[in-house]
Amino acid sequence: MKKQWIVMAGMSVLMLASATASAHDWQDDRYNKDHHWRQVKHNHVNVERGLPFAWHERYDSMRERHHLERIENREWEQRFPGLHAYRWSGREGFWHNGHYVKDAVLFYDQNHELVSVGYMANGVFIHFRDDHRSFENRDSFFVSIFRHR
Repeated sequence: MKKQWIVMAGMSVLMLASATASAHDWQDDRYNKDHHWRQVKHNHVNVERGLPFAWHERYDSMRERHHLERIENREWEQRFPGLHAYRWSGREGFWHNGHYVKDAVLFYDQNHELVSVGYMANGVFIHFRDDHRSFENRDSFFVSIFRHR
């Protein structure tokens, strides 16, 4: 009986871990529709280890340590459906694939968990996600948003 309970508990933990590994539905067609995203291969788990935040970290815990300013913009909401965008700027930045980032956008899902991050690098908006995939976009929308900072 004890073995059965241990096996069932272990299976429950595995199921929960797989369900929360990437809680946001990145398959939604609205993420790729008419916005010129190009997947890049440079993002992987090791790159994310030096970030000043963790995937699925809750907004409340981030707000205690960092200044986050909500982006109220219909265009952001259309480009990133179901997500809440916050401007992050830190005295101390972070390195991501050879770019030192001090100004970024953090995206939180409906559960207030961090699921993606975006920043500008050499005129390109880099967007990396909790599923360890990374995309870039040269759309002038992102250039204008970061220029008005």
